[in-house]
Amino acid sequence: FSLMSSRSCPEFCTYCPHRILASYRARSVKNIVDELEALCERHPHPYVVFRDPLFTFQRERCVHLADEIQFRKLKLHYECETRLDRLDEDLLKKLHASGLRRINFGVESVSPEILRKVARTPIAPAHAKAMVGTCKRMGIGTVAFYVLGFLTDTWNSISATIEYSISLDSTYAQFKLLTPYPGTPLWKQMEPLVYEKDWEKFNGFTPTFKHPNLRPEELSFLLGAAYARFYMRPSFVANIWRLNNAIVQNFARKLDVKALKIHTRK
Repeated sequence: FSLMSSRSCPEFCTYCPHRILASYRARSVKNIVDELEALCERHPHPYVVFRDPLFTFQRERCVHLADEIQFRKLKLHYECETRLDRLDEDLLKKLHASGLRRINFGVESVSPEILRKVARTPIAPAHAKAMVGTCKRMGIGTVAFYVLGFLTDTWNSISATIEYSISLDSTYAQFKLLTPYPGTPLWKQMEPLVYEKDWEKFNGFTPTFKHPNLRPEELSFLLGAAYARFYMRPSFVANIWRLNNAIVQNFARKLDVKALKIHTRK
């Protein structure tokens, strides 16, 4: 079940459509938990997807929410979306105890310079890796989001982002092409470059504008290469099947090296 505990986003990333129609505001914890309780009464052990763009923006509110879920003894699991720099180990423990089982988060690009140009605050790689590692130990799945094709992106910067997705080692990864949505600050900047007129192709997987450094076919190729690089790894298969034996893991990592050579040649 989808549920929104807050609306819009307090961040100002120029490419994101969340702020087009509304400024950030949040529901009260009581109001949220009342809805969760009603769901649990109608559907035993529901799985709830919090659709907030930045679920843990207000840390104490999240702690209160987790405490209230446990106080009312609600049996449910849920996932949320947030930024990794809005997480810490104590908060993760609290949320996991109340039913958190998956976290989605944006990485977008490994380049701090590229992120700053679109008004997104970079996250220190050491903290990102620590939080993903903590989630893995707790049994919380992680899904990292990446955006390829920022205006200052090059073949090399996109390749570096793809490799960073491997080193971050989230459970899953989603890659999309930069898409300028009408109403965003990015649209005002890029409108002269947009050549696509079919709105159905503004889906994150289709090139829609004339990129300064990369042809449309190159962007499409790199998008496909990102998925192949991340998911066609023996270690990914071993992790999904929960083959945590040290011998199996070491063997999978050796096969990863061969897979990397194949991807590099392509």
